[in-house]
Amino acid sequence: MKREDTQIHIKHATLMPEEKAILRLRLFEYIQSSHQEHPLFRYGRFWLFLRVATSGVVGIVLMGAGMSYAAENALPGDMLYAVKVEVNERLRTWAAVSGEAQAEWSVVRTTRRLEELERLATTGSLNDTLREEIASRFDQNTEAASKAIVSLKKDRITAAADTSSRLESSLRVHERMLVQVAEERADISSQIHVILDTVRKKAESVSEIRQEIEKEIADADDGVVPIEDTATSSAELLPGQEVEIEVLDKTDER
Repeated sequence: MKREDTQIHIKHATLMPEEKAILRLRLFEYIQSSHQEHPLFRYGRFWLFLRVATSGVVGIVLMGAGMSYAAENALPGDMLYAVKVEVNERLRTWAAVSGEAQAEWSVVRTTRRLEELERLATTGSLNDTLREEIASRFDQNTEAASKAIVSLKKDRITAAADTSSRLESSLRVHERMLVQVAEERADISSQIHVILDTVRKKAESVSEIRQEIEKEIADADDGVVPIEDTATSSAELLPGQEVEIEVLDKTDER
């Protein structure tokens, strides 16, 4: 048979139905025999992979917890200090949901800055860079504490008074401690006195807030009505209405 005739025969050749069925069956058997499940999803290997992954996650969590715990004793300049202020303290800030909890934590955080300063000054590790870092954080933390106390005053004025009193006491105590450290460490006395001025100013500011809150509590206990409230009430009187005010002279009563 010529080549051209062979090509024409192949082109027009067709399979019988029986041949098609046999070919389809063999193709299906080949697909089934060659199909393999992915190793990851095999029963044994899947659970092995799951155990390894779980162990890795637990290890990371434990390592992070250990690092977080160790960072609590870190000082400015230490490698873990960033973990202390940027991770631990931020988490505690987010965990303080209520206004009272936020105010209490702000007092603790402010005190931590002063304790760090005292530890650095006592060991002679305080320098200009660390002093500026602590002073900046101390200023921010004290401002946040004052705002938290003022905000707490709106709902729980007694708790605000107690918190402001604790903050002021903490500032006064650490002020005296810094004075003592400055006397003992003459080499860094000038750096300590720079922060001492800031501590004194913050203590005075907190004292003013405390006195204002205590005055409001005293006025509320005495039943004193603010002048602006009385003026507002008088302004709301309708035309023709009169208000009778009876003034009793205590000397006459006697």
